[in-house]
This record gives sequence, C-alpha cells and structure tokens, in this order.
Amino acid sequence: MRQAVEKKIPKARWFYLLPVFFLVNFFGFMDRQVIAFALPGGMMEDLALSATIAGFASGIFAAGALFLQVPAGQLAQKGKVKSFITFSIIAWSVFSLLTGFVQNEWQLLIFRFLLGLFEGALSPAVVTLITFWFPDKNGERTKATSVFFTAISVSGILTGPLAGMIIEFSDWRTLYAILGIVGILTAVLWIIFVAERPDTAKWISKEERDYIITTINRERAMVEIMSNTKVKGDKLQLGLLFRNKYVWILCIVGFSVNVGQFGFSMWMPMMIQNITKSGMSSVGWISVLPNLVTVIGLWTWTYLTSKVKDRRLTTGTPLLLLGFFLVIGTFITGNAFIGIGMMCLTAFFIQGHMPSFYSLPSLLLVKELDGPARGLIGVAMGLGAFIGPYIVGLLISLLGSTVSGMYFLALVLAGGFLVSFLLPKNLGDMNPSVGKENNLNINVSK
Repeated sequence: MRQAVEKKIPKARWFYLLPVFFLVNFFGFMDRQVIAFALPGGMMEDLALSATIAGFASGIFAAGALFLQVPAGQLAQKGKVKSFITFSIIAWSVFSLLTGFVQNEWQLLIFRFLLGLFEGALSPAVVTLITFWFPDKNGERTKATSVFFTAISVSGILTGPLAGMIIEFSDWRTLYAILGIVGILTAVLWIIFVAERPDTAKWISKEERDYIITTINRERAMVEIMSNTKVKGDKLQLGLLFRNKYVWILCIVGFSVNVGQFGFSMWMPMMIQNITKSGMSSVGWISVLPNLVTVIGLWTWTYLTSKVKDRRLTTGTPLLLLGFFLVIGTFITGNAFIGIGMMCLTAFFIQGHMPSFYSLPSLLLVKELDGPARGLIGVAMGLGAFIGPYIVGLLISLLGSTVSGMYFLALVLAGGFLVSFLLPKNLGDMNPSVGKENNLNINVSK
C-alpha cells in the first residue's frame, strides 16, 4: 500500500529542474572541452603553442575553477545561489566568445582561466540544490545526479562531430563565437525555471512539496544522529570541515578522479588523430564512440550503486579499472581499430564513480556542512583537472608520446581507489540499525 502511494507522488521537479541543469552543464562542458579539438584543429599552429603550453592552457581552466567552488556551495546551502549562477553563466559565455578572438598564448591563458573561474561555481551549486529536491530514498538523488552529469557525456558525444565540422568548414574561432552566444541563451532558461527550494517553486504541487521536505528532513535527521554533529548559525564552518577526516578523503578521491578523467579526455582527440591519421572532422566523429560508451558506463554504475550498498566499492572500483585500461591501452600500437576499441573500454569507467561519489557528502555530513564541503571537494577536483592535462602535456613534450602520461594517470587513480576504502561501510543503506552500527565510525570533530 505504501509503495502504491509513493508511485503517485508527482514528479514536476524531474521535468522543470533537471532539463535546465542538464542544458547548462551540457554547454558549460562543451565550452571547456572544445579546446581539445581546437588545439589540433588550428589553434596550436595559429598561436604557435608547444604541447606543454597546450596542456597548460587546457588545465588552467581548472585552476580558475578553484576560487568559486566553496562560495557557490555555501550560497546554495543558504538558498541564495540562483542570481549568482545566472551571472556566472553569462560571464563564462562571454569569455568563451572572446576566446575566439585571442591572438597569442597569454590571451588564451587569461580567457581560459576566467572561463574556469565562473564555470567552477556550477557543479557544487547544482549538486547541492539536488540534495534539497531529491531524497536519497529509492535512489532519487543518485539518478538526478547522474542526469546532471550525463550532460557531460552527451556533450562529449556531440562536441566532436560539431566541433570537427565547424573547424573544417570555418575555423576554431567561429566555434568559440557560436558557443558563447548559445551559452548566454541558457542563462534565460535558468532564470525562468530554476527554484532553489521546493517551498519557493510556483510550479510544484503541495503533495510533491510535502513528500520532498518530509523525506529529506527525515534523512537529514538520521545523518545528524550518525555524525553526532551540531552546527550553530549559518556562517561558513571551515574549522569543522578541515577537522573532518571524511572531507579530506573525499577531496583526495575527487582529486584523483579528475587527474585521470581530464588527463585522458583532454588529449583523447589528439591520440585519435595520431592513431588514425585523419582530419578533424573524422576525429570528431570517431570521438563519438568513446563518449557514447561513457554514457553507458555512467548509467550502468548508477544501477550498480542502487543495488550495492557499499558506496566505497561503487566509488573506488571505477577508478581502479580506469587506470588499468589506461595502462593496457599503451600496449596497443599500429592498429587503429583496436586502439579506438581500447579507448572505448577506458571510457566506460570515466564517470563510473559519479553516482556514488556525489551522494557521499549528504550521507556523511549534516546539511549545514554539505554545500561548503562540496565546494571544498570541488577545489580539490579542480586542482586535479589542472594537473592531469598539464602533466600529460609536459610528458609529451619531454618524451614525445602519451605512454608515460597514461602511466602517471593510472598511478594517481590507483591511489584514489585505495583512499576510498577509508570511508565507512554501508553508506548506501540509510536505516536506524546502520546508523547505530556506524555512529562511532562517522563521528566528526565538534
């Protein structure tokens, strides 16, 4: 009887919020990722960039993203982030457009940094908003988070063909101009449809509002009991965050993830070009295959996360397997078909950690610390997204191939896998008995 009642709960939030979250993330990721096609598509030649500077330009985006992560998470936690993200979307779209007019490496580095500065606010803000709209119950939060991050994979699928065709028929400068204009249009959708809390949304029914608030409050109360933490006031509690060992664990895992993910994805188009000896249009279409497999992998791990209650396994295992296939891929030389197939196997694990990993802060921390913690984790991930592409580019410049770079990425990913097992067991099974079992394990400094 209870299940039948739950099935009748309206799902307006799935149709109003998630499509906007998806589109903003889709074009935001395209803005940052398109440099992977612009570089071999004429940017390196036009701006006289070395592989080291190209890797630095790819990674400096992430350096910019470090600065607004914590403020965005904190504002989202307070319900004051909508206007801030509206401004951020417009700002990063303008800097994307201006990238099409750069004349030297210094201008490129500045605009890439500013692009990252404003895009860095999006992920911690949206993932924190999801915790106020989608309960962890029945895997809702995991599914909503996966929809948000599926935008990255779908963007990867479409970025290749679109970027390749635009570069082939025009140039990389036109590509950036188009992205800047489209990005500004997504800010309009954000303004119209996004509400920060169920009790401020005009398009939600009372039945759905009551279900969301009641269920999430119950889950938050359980986390508060498990964590044995009380937070007074709404000021940023950096002391509590820095004394919490699980925040540090999540930062280390997030850093490892992005070193591997961005270190591979930023250089993948160039690796495809080297393997196939194709033009940019063909490279763009070929890149669809691994990005399509990334989507399949994300939703496979979303399903596994809902079935496997140990979030350590569903967070750490994809990291280990991603590193394993990065190393195996280095042994494939001279055969384009096998090389692309190995990239697809690697891509299956690139986002496998996401459904589990992004649910962990709300299962370990009281709500007052959730948003700021996600921002701090985002800083660590941004650092990883900078270091991964840069080190791979540096090793290409020094050694002339991507082999040593892939070994470096695999080593960092293996470290992230080991650290993930320092998390408590059974975090995916939120019930009173588990709370009692884990109370000592999840105690944080007060």
